Amino acid sequence: MNQKKPVVVVCGATGKQGGAVTNALLKLDRFSVRALVRDPARAHHLEQRGVVLVRGDLLELPSLIEAFSGADIVYGLTQPWKPGARTADVDSEVIQGKNIIDASREVGATLVISTQIHDGEAPSGIPHADSKLEIEAYARASGIPLVNVRPASFLDNIGAEWFPVRKGKVQGLADRDAKLPYIATRDIGRAVAAVIDRLPEHVGGHVNLITGLYSGDDICAALSSLRSGESFRYVTYPKFIMWLFFTEFYKMRTAFEKMGRPPLSPEYAIGLTTTAALIEDPWTLYDFLREQGWAQRNLS
Repeated sequence: MNQKKPVVVVCGATGKQGGAVTNALLKLDRFSVRALVRDPARAHHLEQRGVVLVRGDLLELPSLIEAFSGADIVYGLTQPWKPGARTADVDSEVIQGKNIIDASREVGATLVISTQIHDGEAPSGIPHADSKLEIEAYARASGIPLVNVRPASFLDNIGAEWFPVRKGKVQGLADRDAKLPYIATRDIGRAVAAVIDRLPEHVGGHVNLITGLYSGDDICAALSSLRSGESFRYVTYPKFIMWLFFTEFYKMRTAFEKMGRPPLSPEYAIGLTTTAALIEDPWTLYDFLREQGWAQRNLS
């Protein structure tokens, strides 16, 4: 007799991180996957792959309780950014996180919640990172079965509007020597699927996800190697300009430059070891750039 597959609800399944988790769970083929969406029309491609679409809004607790009903596991993540991704709405993000936690508790599901890697429990000064600390604390206090997944910065952000790569230049956020933890969202998905697949081993703890520590100079060197020696230099906006016009990013820069220089957080070493134990052949920086087609891209 066929055993019923455990039901996993994935929040943010149409985004990069949630989409990667969905892909990895489907590849395992040991779970029934639901995608939490606000607009099912945007997720038709998931439905075609056997994903069940459930409508819900992270800011509306009753809709989440209904969407999570019958689920064994919820993969929760929050979205702090306002349209344009230049400012964060941390109050909204905390509401999202608390609603995910409350709904998971209401339906009796184990929660695997994605936050952000940080150095200990002390606030970092980055509003959208410290909001995740508040969400983590609320989740622990709720008493629900919980795994806290803490991914590093996304390699996928390289080339984004606020992290552009142009001919001969990479525009970044922190000084060129600061080594920061990174991981591709593809590998976040694979690692989270591995955690869910071996859930009893991880409940009650946190899992740092990192596949490499890279500086701005490292990014330039990888691009140069990939593009047959083409020269790149890493530049940042003047700190005064960032302080005046991009407050959230200024605070990120200040924290990143502190975290990216010795002594590095022991959480980084833990994350590298943990991630390597969860997934095989994670993408390095060079692997990621190659797989994303940066060797052939036309740079303006």
